[in-house]
Amino acid sequence: MKQLLSDRVKVKITVSRNMQIVGDPRYHGMTMTVLQVTNVGRRPLTIRTFGSIGLYPHKSLVAVDTQPQLPCEITEGKFITSSWDQAGLDFSTIDYWAAWDSHGRVYKVREASWFKHLKSTVQRKRSFRKKMAKS
Repeated sequence: MKQLLSDRVKVKITVSRNMQIVGDPRYHGMTMTVLQVTNVGRRPLTIRTFGSIGLYPHKSLVAVDTQPQLPCEITEGKFITSSWDQAGLDFSTIDYWAAWDSHGRVYKVREASWFKHLKSTVQRKRSFRKKMAKS
């Protein structure tokens, strides 16, 4: 049983705020947020995309400039990173950070409180139902 649990897919998402990148003139003087998706399990997996899901009605964000480029297969201990200019981010509008693999599984790390998440989910469902009723 122990080997069965350790053999499953596990992904860790890390969000590091207030970072500065040294040695790259593109990021000189910028405060960055660095997202990192790490395979902490033993099975290799392919990450298709990652980013953040916004609280309703705010927009979601997607990581476009990643190292290595997406989609990417990551084996045990390997990771994918993306650096974002923090000046353009409003963390109060982010519900959670997420990564999607090639099988459609979603890996999340929460940014907003559970209350804000619940409120956003209810509002999003109401909006969807209104749109469907009009159609």
